[in-house]
Amino acid sequence: ATLSKTGPNFQKFMRDLVDLLKKERKKLLTRSSIGLIIRQLSLLISPEQIFLEVAKILQEEHDKEFVSTFVQTLNMILLTSSELMPLRTLLKSGLDAPDAQSLFLELYYCWCYNAVATLSLCLLSMAHEHAYHLVCSFGEMHVTVNFLTQIDKLVQLLESPIFAHVRLQLLEPTQHPYLVKTLFGILMLLPQSSAYDLLKNRLKSVSTLTLTTYIQLNAEAE
Repeated sequence: ATLSKTGPNFQKFMRDLVDLLKKERKKLLTRSSIGLIIRQLSLLISPEQIFLEVAKILQEEHDKEFVSTFVQTLNMILLTSSELMPLRTLLKSGLDAPDAQSLFLELYYCWCYNAVATLSLCLLSMAHEHAYHLVCSFGEMHVTVNFLTQIDKLVQLLESPIFAHVRLQLLEPTQHPYLVKTLFGILMLLPQSSAYDLLKNRLKSVSTLTLTTYIQLNAEAE
């Protein structure tokens, strides 16, 4: 019951938990382990409070490699766990909604320690212009196998129900130019792979739709 309040006991518990995960990172810092912990804690306290407290703690952590790995794991849980659906729904409402904006910013300052997780958060929250600038900055980074693996997983998730709201925005490419440019930017980063083919095929339909819209607008103007 003491964990149901965001007081000193809860904060100490979460800090001790993060310290334990750091100490035993090879065994515990996995999606399955952290997912199980969050599911158990969710019986006592809301997932939103758990995520926000962990994000706050990680911002003060000096081991940036640990933070990046932890954020990578948390991001996958955020995107896929049924317990986190309320958070996803809130973020999907867009940054014009005050509650969504507040949650986005709280997570962003922690998520920014992992580039692909940050991009995922921006796409989920429909912060497309910022997502585009992030993708452009990736060209200046040292691209690692882990980075490409994360991008590959993100492309796979873009085809899942989680990002259905983003795919539907592609029906109006002229209204969401930064989204289109972001996805093309991701495509340019990917090596030839199944993820590359998947995203390429998705963007082919966008190109066709854009051309059709352009022709229709010109016809109406005449």
